[in-house]
Amino acid sequence: MSQLSGENPLPRHEILTLLHKTTALLPRALAPRTQAGTTTDSLELWRDILSATYDDLLSKDPRPANIAVYGIDQWSGAQDLITALLEEPLTSDVSLNEQIRTRWQRHSGQAQLTISSIPVSGTSILHASSSFLRQFSVPLQITELSQTHTSPSFENQTSPDIDEQTSDILLQADIAIVVCNPVTTPISVLLRNPLFSRNPNTILVLSSTSSGFTTESLKTHLLRPFPEGTLGSPRILFVDPSRAMAANEALKSDFQSSASVQRYQDNFVGSRVSTVTAALKELIPSNAEPSEASFRAQTSIAHIRAALSACQSSLKRARNEMDGVVVDVCTLKARIEEAKVRAQGEVLSRSSKQHSSKSGVESDVVADAVQRAGKEVKTVMDRLTWWRMAWRVDEISLVVTQAVNRAWCRDLERQLILQTGRLSALQQDMTKSIFTLLAAHPNPPFNSVVLHNSLRQLAASPSFPVTPQTLMYPIITRRAQIIEHPTTRLHVAGQRAVLGMGGGIAAGAGVSWAGWYGWLTGSGEGLLGAVGLDAGTAMGVGLLGAVMGVRWAVGKWERSKRRWWEDWNRVGEGLGRDLRVSLDQTMSDKVLVVASSGCDRLSDLVVQRKGELEELEEELDTLKIALDTLEQRLK
Repeated sequence: MSQLSGENPLPRHEILTLLHKTTALLPRALAPRTQAGTTTDSLELWRDILSATYDDLLSKDPRPANIAVYGIDQWSGAQDLITALLEEPLTSDVSLNEQIRTRWQRHSGQAQLTISSIPVSGTSILHASSSFLRQFSVPLQITELSQTHTSPSFENQTSPDIDEQTSDILLQADIAIVVCNPVTTPISVLLRNPLFSRNPNTILVLSSTSSGFTTESLKTHLLRPFPEGTLGSPRILFVDPSRAMAANEALKSDFQSSASVQRYQDNFVGSRVSTVTAALKELIPSNAEPSEASFRAQTSIAHIRAALSACQSSLKRARNEMDGVVVDVCTLKARIEEAKVRAQGEVLSRSSKQHSSKSGVESDVVADAVQRAGKEVKTVMDRLTWWRMAWRVDEISLVVTQAVNRAWCRDLERQLILQTGRLSALQQDMTKSIFTLLAAHPNPPFNSVVLHNSLRQLAASPSFPVTPQTLMYPIITRRAQIIEHPTTRLHVAGQRAVLGMGGGIAAGAGVSWAGWYGWLTGSGEGLLGAVGLDAGTAMGVGLLGAVMGVRWAVGKWERSKRRWWEDWNRVGEGLGRDLRVSLDQTMSDKVLVVASSGCDRLSDLVVQRKGELEELEEELDTLKIALDTLEQRLK
């Protein structure tokens, strides 16, 4: 066993090395049976197949070639095909043929029946000394699947539903023969199932001798939609099992009659059953030594190639799923960006048509609210003239504060409370969308428990809910700013103006009194005569000083009110900026935080998964090249 072929020396260790590398690749490329896309691409299945291949390659015990025969339905003619191949029409022992014909009657209720010419232990075993089983360089053992247990459903006409047991038997067999009736089973539907092409040693037998199609034309027209990642089209044979049975019956009826022999020859040739034997001889080595070792090598290479094909199909599905995740993430990100843009327009802007404007442009709801509040406060400020201010100088802050509290953006507050309800509904919709996206891609790594837990922690955090007060903080802060700073300065300015006005009036009254008092006492020039002011002039100067004090107080009060309105406008502009910043933060930190975090995490996983798939595909290509080289050397 150091060499597997006498003509083309091929060290066994090369196949074992390739088998080991393929086995190591399986856990990274294939998913477990519960997560695999199809039953033919599960990790457990191919690990078992390669493990059995490894043991078989190392074993020195002789074994027959295992051929699995599967009939699609009860009209496929699979049983008739096996009967026609195994019958001995020229034998004198009628019991041998009767044993073959009634094999399923004696093994009813069994899922499968093994037919072998060599002693094999087991309950579902039929020992048949058929020349067909012994004509090859390696003895044959046929595993025939019961049609009562393997009839698939074609209700959807998309792909046959094959049970796991049947899949395992067909994939583990050295050679798989699938028999179907093209009248009852659409061939194009049958060939969409990768099971019938995953095993490279698959023979598809159509129970019809149609003259309208050749094998090549059928491959050309029917195998175009063949699943990507498979090994290629199987061998397709046209056989009429019922006619082959009729040929045997004709010869058994009277083998000495030339007419019977002629009918046998016509039906045998017309049934094309010999093409099955020819196809098997193509797959089984010739009688050149060592034929069994060479067959084991070919079988090992076939199983390795099938496993690599399963890996390629799994990687293809993984890439398609990754592309689907990318599309869904991009779609959700587009919705997130659209929600951010729409939020600015819907929350802080409104159509001016609401105000009977014909321009149809968008107006700033914050500026409108500040302008309306300013009109209400202006009424109070206009009534607070300098003479009223002088009498209520200690109540300036109270009056202005009451006016600001009463007028400051009340309509805007009500609108923002309404908008927070809409933002809460948007938050629920976006959060639901990201979890729906994860549910649409249930396979790892995109739908991991860690990602689910991380997103649910965000949704359960105390800062996550959108409350009616979420957007109110800028309004409250800016209102307090107006009351605390500009209004306080206005109050102080009013007090200073009253004090200045009182001082000016008192000084003017004092000068007037000094001049008047001197005139009253008869001094002539008054008390200010020493400075060159007579009594009349002094009285005039005093009155002028008092008027100037009043005029200064009035000017100072009006300037203070103007500065207060300048501060009002600046605070109003700052309120618009604060609300926009607060809305952006609310959208990012509350409304869209779960969806955005999920999309970002999925994008990172896509990048990571893409690198893993590229690495696996590169390794897979390397193994396929090495396998092709081994196969060429074996041939």
